[in-house]
Amino acid sequence: MTKHRLYIDSTIIVGNEIHLRMDRMHYIVNVLRLTIDDSLIIFNGSGHEYFAEIIEINKKYVTLIPRELTYYEKPSPRTIRIGQCLIKKSKMDLMLQKTTELGVNVIVPLVSKYSVIKIKKSNERLKKDHWEKIARSACEQCGRNFIPEIENPRLLDEFINEKSSNFKIILDPTSSKTFNEINPQDRNIDILIGPEGGFHNREIEVAGRNKFVRVSMGPRILRAETAAISAISIIQSLWGDMSADFPLKKR
Repeated sequence: MTKHRLYIDSTIIVGNEIHLRMDRMHYIVNVLRLTIDDSLIIFNGSGHEYFAEIIEINKKYVTLIPRELTYYEKPSPRTIRIGQCLIKKSKMDLMLQKTTELGVNVIVPLVSKYSVIKIKKSNERLKKDHWEKIARSACEQCGRNFIPEIENPRLLDEFINEKSSNFKIILDPTSSKTFNEINPQDRNIDILIGPEGGFHNREIEVAGRNKFVRVSMGPRILRAETAAISAISIIQSLWGDMSADFPLKKR
């Protein structure tokens, strides 16, 4: 039987009790419907996961005790950072969920000229909390033990003009270059993906001057969220932890 997985926002030490309150308590008791002596897998984003048992449930908290360190997730051979121009809520949520499952390390929400969605400064914290919750849930579901970092929203030009040694890619359907024609060698990767309306010509030009390589996803025009998911899949298959060169470690 597959064990339930639960993200814990605290230090985990084998043999030390952990008290869970509020949403984590609600999730264990009312959603998973676990009770005393039931077991589950817990992780805190450090790469480790632990076998734990429930030893107490009361009105204030649930108490877990980690019994054993059972697995350590080997980090991917390269860091992938995705700069995603803001798209509509349900599409942004889908992009976050699926790219997390595919192993992206950093997600940077960006505001570009054609971004339909704008986020008020006063709402940034709430929006980021929402995105982080989606990423944690995706990690619980897919078995990933590293939580991707989600940065605060910022302007596209700031991302483009950053000084970085990473290999930089911008998706552009007018490019004649494909992923098979580029080679990041051993460098980490930044990939830039536009909003529903695509990039403005000036944005593509500025990206090119800042060493972003224009790459096409093929003969079809993909939706922004589809492009993000497809691009991360290709990158992981060619150079990341889905490639033939990356040894799989079984649980």
